[in-house]
Amino acid sequence: MVPPASVPLGFLLAGAVGLVAFGACLAFGATLAVRSPRSPDVLAVTHLGVLAFLTTAVLGALHQFAPVVGVRALRSIPVARITVVTLVIAVWALPIGFAYFPTTLVVVGGLVGAVAVCLAAWNLSGPLSSREGGIPVVGLRLSVLYLLVTVTFGVVYVLDRHYGWFPLIEHRVLAHAHVGLFGWLGLTYISVAEKLWPMFLLAHRPKARSGAWAVGLVAAGTAVLGTGLLFAWPVVTGAGGAVVAAGIGAHLTSLAGAVKHRRRPLELLHVFLFVSAAFVVVALVLGAVGGLAPVSTTVRMHLVSAEIAALIAWLGLAVIGHCHKIVPFITFNRLRERGIQTNRSGGPLLFGDLFDHTVAVATLVIGATRFALVVAGLAAGFAAAVAAGGAAVGIAGLAVTLNLGLGPRRVLPKAAHQDPEPELARTT
Repeated sequence: MVPPASVPLGFLLAGAVGLVAFGACLAFGATLAVRSPRSPDVLAVTHLGVLAFLTTAVLGALHQFAPVVGVRALRSIPVARITVVTLVIAVWALPIGFAYFPTTLVVVGGLVGAVAVCLAAWNLSGPLSSREGGIPVVGLRLSVLYLLVTVTFGVVYVLDRHYGWFPLIEHRVLAHAHVGLFGWLGLTYISVAEKLWPMFLLAHRPKARSGAWAVGLVAAGTAVLGTGLLFAWPVVTGAGGAVVAAGIGAHLTSLAGAVKHRRRPLELLHVFLFVSAAFVVVALVLGAVGGLAPVSTTVRMHLVSAEIAALIAWLGLAVIGHCHKIVPFITFNRLRERGIQTNRSGGPLLFGDLFDHTVAVATLVIGATRFALVVAGLAAGFAAAVAAGGAAVGIAGLAVTLNLGLGPRRVLPKAAHQDPEPELARTT
């Protein structure tokens, strides 16, 4: 049912490289990010974070998760592999084009990205057309639709840079950003969480209505918010933002319900989730103040930049946290298929054997602290804080990549030479 491990891991590895590059480029471009957040260089860095990291990693997770929740296979494994390649080309061509001004490269990146997303949507439509799966499947259908809308918006954007026929101004860029972050990435995370949180915690909630409300409100609110930003209608923008905020509130209520009714103890993943949740609350506050408070244009620009950074932190920490579950799960199954049943100590092979917990905790601390520096630095206009935060985000990305990527080596040297049959006999 699920695709070969190389498909989701290919996406996730590319996303990890994007995270490291995002942190490094943010560190080098911190001064410009504070002084001129609308500049092409800052646009390039933002696309590294949203496309090369988040979108790539989330699509990898969807190629693994959608067949499970929809109980149907992807339409084509070869198309999934082509999607990885085309997406990687697009998410790197766009930032390079924005930063170094070859307009043709931006257009090519936008069009190739559109092809990659259309391939992914077609492939995912197989499992997502299932009548099973409930709220997660419904939410993922809507999020993939928002992905297509976001990419269409992006293609219009890159063509405008080449031909100049679309009057692209600041509020339209904000519409593009919020539709992508809330409608595509945020809604995907919220929908997936409604399946994964109860499963990981063995939580049997008496009611799960908050999850359904979260999906419905975020999906509807994003449409209203995007429309208001697109046409610069403050009342519509405010109404859409309020609905999205209510949806996020329902999402956090769902998390609290899963934690309250859990039958398993909390673990590192849930600390990632709690810290991630704090960032989305910060983003909502910054967005509300930036949109409603009577502040100068410069201050509003700083607040909106910080809001976008906080949303990236919300989703980024959630992705990194879940990767500490997803990657060991995939690796564990591959090792078991090879007959490896034990860890280095001779005990049964467990998910926790496939990454170093000390490094994982350090990744959380570094990532959370430094994302906080980036958000605070952008809000207050302190370039030094943004630079320090960006550098540490890159370090956190490198740490999680090496920690999860080298996981099998922690059991292979000794376990690969052991006869798995005695242990298998004992466990059966």
